[in-house]
Amino acid sequence: MTRRGSLVYYLACWICGGLFLTVAMFLQETASPTEIGFGPSAAGAAIITTYFLVLIFCAFLSLIFAFLLRRFMSWLHAERMWQWALAGTILALPMAWGVRWASRVTDAIGLQGVGRQIAVLLFLGLRGIAELHVLLALPVAALTSAVLFLIHRAFEQKPEA
Repeated sequence: MTRRGSLVYYLACWICGGLFLTVAMFLQETASPTEIGFGPSAAGAAIITTYFLVLIFCAFLSLIFAFLLRRFMSWLHAERMWQWALAGTILALPMAWGVRWASRVTDAIGLQGVGRQIAVLLFLGLRGIAELHVLLALPVAALTSAVLFLIHRAFEQKPEA
């Protein structure tokens, strides 16, 4: 698992992607307050709390994003950072739409109890961002994809001479 850097790759997607999303949310709230959760007072505490919550709720989606990105880029034989960043940005849109769709389906069928809790933990925790701030995912996905490219390239198996 660590020979090709898979552990580092997936952890970086989760940790860096969560950090980039938290920073993007903070910058958006600073530019135009829309009640994401940051207030003018105690911004540091709000950032740390938001980062913690983002790490919890985006773990599953981060792993799916990293897996799909690596598969697509291997299939396309992409070897440049801009290709990974572009593909990550493109991949973020259907994933955000998928979260929106799952959110609406969960509400429509009236999922309750343990099923609802599992759905929230897996993909509905970020439904507010997916429904109201879809464009926020684009730069986050591009930055995360660039980091993933660097990790993928660092652990790439090189032909022995």
